[in-house]
Amino acid sequence: MLDLGVNIAIGLSMVVVLITFILGMVAFGQNGAAASARLNRLMAWRVRTQLIAIVVLAVGMLIKAQA
Repeated sequence: MLDLGVNIAIGLSMVVVLITFILGMVAFGQNGAAASARLNRLMAWRVRTQLIAIVVLAVGMLIKAQA
């Protein structure tokens, strides 16, 4: 049961990174100062979500290694 929870957490974290990446790419295609500010904000969120996904993946690997 714990394996399933770890897999779900890893999958969700990866999906969140993908969503922020796609939103950033959409913002990249727009022009203007507001779009530039939105792009910077979205790319900062992408970096944060990637860090969280890496931590979730590492913790998940540790949990699976101990099981």
